[in-house]
Amino acid sequence: MQKLISYFTDGISSGTLQTIGAEVETQFVDKDGKAVQTQTSQQMLRHLAENGWEVDCRKDNLITTLVDQNDNKIFYELGRHNMEVSTAASTSACVLDVMRKCLAQLYESARRVGAEPFFAPILFGEEDLLVIPDERDAVWLELDGRNALAPLARTSSVQFTISVSPQDAMKILNKFGKKVGSFLTDFPQDAVWKRYIVDSSAKYLSNRYGGPLAFESLEDYCQALVRHDVVQGARLVPFQDVSNLEISLYLRSIWWHFRLKRYGNALCIEVRPMARRTDEQFQHQLDKVLAIVCA
Repeated sequence: MQKLISYFTDGISSGTLQTIGAEVETQFVDKDGKAVQTQTSQQMLRHLAENGWEVDCRKDNLITTLVDQNDNKIFYELGRHNMEVSTAASTSACVLDVMRKCLAQLYESARRVGAEPFFAPILFGEEDLLVIPDERDAVWLELDGRNALAPLARTSSVQFTISVSPQDAMKILNKFGKKVGSFLTDFPQDAVWKRYIVDSSAKYLSNRYGGPLAFESLEDYCQALVRHDVVQGARLVPFQDVSNLEISLYLRSIWWHFRLKRYGNALCIEVRPMARRTDEQFQHQLDKVLAIVCA
């Protein structure tokens, strides 16, 4: 428990809204509106790798992650057709320009192979679209079962990660908690996530997704976290029984709507429940996040 508290406090020197990063998932479809095949998404990534991006990760003969000279990344998000753009830390004034530039390159690579972006949070259908690009996702597949995990491959979201000062962190986190209803009114994949928790063979606690929305202190936040078991191999182990906890991976496995993260010396809040719509919606979504922080 103390190790977890120290993770969020030791060496932290960030200020509120000093930096902001964005993550946006985009599903790609063919001319008939069907999810593109792995061969097509690989062609997209190869085109980017030949035009300014570098291959950062592979699995067997598949490119799974690209990175550019500014440390922006593009990678698979569960689905063979679903690509995530993750921007490097930027500022609120610049982050959307960075994200749009990366997306423009991704869209152009799709156009060259007859694919196009799908601007909606859920691509409905029955076909299993899962692709397992790394060992971590392979663990989830074994832990959850394919039937539980596969529907998540058809969802896409927008997320912003904002830096906060240690003094502001709980206050801002609670502000977001009070506004959760305004996020969930346009987050149809909420139902998909809730079904995943129920259907998973892992038997998670129900609030491993969504989570509590109000905290008295950082200690209270960490106490709520440690109620959730740790993923080790393809099984869940009680927090108190784990001696070599990899904290960053543990935190990524607890899918609260608003959660603390650490990047270097920066303490951040990740804002997660936002639907992927058209690119024109990004500004509105960012403005909503900033308004809550600054209220």
